[in-house]
Amino acid sequence: MKIKSIFVLFFFILTACNTTNPSSVKRSDAQKVKNIQYGNIVSSLPVKVKGEGSLIGASTGAMIGGLLGTQICDDGKKLIAGAKCEEIAIVYATIGGAALGYVTEAMFGNHQGYQYIINVDGADKDVAIVQGDDIKIDNGERVVIIYGKTIRVLPYTG
Repeated sequence: MKIKSIFVLFFFILTACNTTNPSSVKRSDAQKVKNIQYGNIVSSLPVKVKGEGSLIGASTGAMIGGLLGTQICDDGKKLIAGAKCEEIAIVYATIGGAALGYVTEAMFGNHQGYQYIINVDGADKDVAIVQGDDIKIDNGERVVIIYGKTIRVLPYTG
């Protein structure tokens, strides 16, 4: 039961790091000069932002799967097709754990968002930006676009 609790905890830690919320800023983006532009929302469309698996999810799943694989065989020295039962169990559990970790991280990363078409001040063309958020910015509303490692669109109240 203890291993199962560790397994669940690792996946919640992985998904807690995955966000596209515009009001959440990564530590690496703090206290840096960013380029900005102003504009008005032309249209907004609700979208589903699909999560993505990563090496972190696969690695975590592989580690947990390998640990669980050591618990499968009663007699780890029993030979199956010329190899120890425990070795076979560890290999297959590690591979299965990696696949499960990758897919689970992707599924937990799914969330709602909006695609905004923005008429940027002084630009010849409108821009489209997708961001995850529960709160919609209304059509016609004045916004500031903040450029960094990620692009954020926030209501402008200045």
